[in-house]
Amino acid sequence: MSDTPFLTVMLPVYNGEKYVADAIESVLGQPCRDLELLILNDGSTDATLKIASSYAEKDPRVVVHSHPNMGLGRNRNDGFALVRGRCLAFLDHDDVIVPGFYTDAMRDALGRLFDAGIEVVVPARLHADESLARGYRCDVPLEGVFPGSGEASLNLPYEFATMLYATDVIERNQIRFYEGAPEMESIFRHKAVFCAERVLFTNGLFFEIRRDNPGQITKNWNVPEVARVRAEQYARLVEWHRERGTTGVVLDEMARRAREAQAELGTCRPERVSALQRLRDNHRARKAHKQWLAGMEPLQRYFYAGSPEAEASLSAAIGAILQTAGLQ
Repeated sequence: MSDTPFLTVMLPVYNGEKYVADAIESVLGQPCRDLELLILNDGSTDATLKIASSYAEKDPRVVVHSHPNMGLGRNRNDGFALVRGRCLAFLDHDDVIVPGFYTDAMRDALGRLFDAGIEVVVPARLHADESLARGYRCDVPLEGVFPGSGEASLNLPYEFATMLYATDVIERNQIRFYEGAPEMESIFRHKAVFCAERVLFTNGLFFEIRRDNPGQITKNWNVPEVARVRAEQYARLVEWHRERGTTGVVLDEMARRAREAQAELGTCRPERVSALQRLRDNHRARKAHKQWLAGMEPLQRYFYAGSPEAEASLSAAIGAILQTAGLQ
């Protein structure tokens, strides 16, 4: 293995003591050791730093970078200076990587894709319950290889963290996260795909498990502030495209989204909700969440480890994506 790792996993965390060990172990337990794990501790006041440091003491692949609290966007942006891998994956502290995903064969396949100008891989994602016992797969809307700067960049329905990136596409275009709150992660993933030479969409592969839990940022949004930031950042994204000379469908769609965000901002006002209405809303939300959980199936069926059949499923997925890319 080279002194320079092939894969970098960036793991930002703030007060994540409940889940962060699961995230760390899911990375370090992968079959291929050719990786580094960057744990970016954003001024945690709980046991997060102690937990992260304990892993760094035992495994030289773990790098802990700790600083006073600065917010998620800036935490990630500062972390880019530490990235050494050719491939970059993002992992939230409450999520995990699928067991058995990162094998020598997967590393070699990703390297071949990058060599062929496929600089972003957009796979399916897994969504799981809080205990990581049950879950389901969410598919992406496209299959195949597409030019990054085309309409494919408009078809990114899930979190940026469920995608795999050639680090070079991010660095040569200086793609960074919004440093206010809430983050506009959708803009980061759009820019990364748009700037890529080519992008591969596949539902035959998945690597990240999103854990459902009450502390998720999306469950605790300040709705009026989200509307304000969305309107501001989509307007800036339109200007970013115009400065790059973007024309056609992509520019038109970005302008439409900017107008939509501005319209939503104009109608978004803090609501005065009665105590009775809050109880009804909470009841409906709990009922819907319970039904959502009931539709899940054993998560282990999606693992690439644990049996010859699971390992064979990964080999088949690798063969399929290489064939789709015209490399096999």
